[in-house]
Amino acid sequence: MPLLPRLSQMARLSVYHNPQCTKSRKSVVILEENETKDGKKMYDLEIVLYKKSPPSKEVLETLRNSLEFPEKYASNPWDYLLRPEAQGKSSSWEEVYKIIEGDSSLLERPFVIDWDRKKSALGRPDLTLVEELVKERVALSSS
Repeated sequence: MPLLPRLSQMARLSVYHNPQCTKSRKSVVILEENETKDGKKMYDLEIVLYKKSPPSKEVLETLRNSLEFPEKYASNPWDYLLRPEAQGKSSSWEEVYKIIEGDSSLLERPFVIDWDRKKSALGRPDLTLVEELVKERVALSSS
């Protein structure tokens, strides 16, 4: 899926969303609640239903390059992008891209990307990293 064209100079946050996932729905609520502050728009929000519009290799590479990986994924960082049932079934980033291309439901979710800061967060095991990413974006947009 190509990235959406920029319609403004506003920062853009994208969430790779599965409406059937509770954490994904909560992430969307957090993003929507913080999209405006005191009547001022803080960022443009893009909600990507990744099962219908799977992320491109370019998007997956952005995730790879903009995430901070937990220590437990030090030897196999690519598993961080995958649902538990798909972890351990690949040995490279290229294999992970092919797995997700073949079945986008194996992408762990929700992912939020702040494109301008080239920073991403995964809402697992909880939404702390998503909340921090949004809080940082709002602080930057407010100044």
